[in-house]
Amino acid sequence: MAEARLETTLFFDGDDPLYQDHFPGNPVVPGTLVVEGFLEYLKAQGYTPLAISNFRFRLFISPGRYHAEVRVDKQKASCILFNGDGKRAVTGHVEIS
Repeated sequence: MAEARLETTLFFDGDDPLYQDHFPGNPVVPGTLVVEGFLEYLKAQGYTPLAISNFRFRLFISPGRYHAEVRVDKQKASCILFNGDGKRAVTGHVEIS
């Protein structure tokens, strides 16, 4: 099976009360929400996430909409979240079935 390249938008709602504490006046999306966004997207595409690995948070992400890319090859999904300037903000892998 050839590699599949999927694209989506991940949205983090700035009105969510969690941003009152993370961080007041300068909200930052928690890394767990970014990973969860990728997991939910993979589930919606019919994949079963089994394990995550090597997630790297290179840039802070504020609430908003972000372009994301997932490359699926065999039983691994490579995930990339881009910031508003098109730079790789988050990268990681998800083992899938």
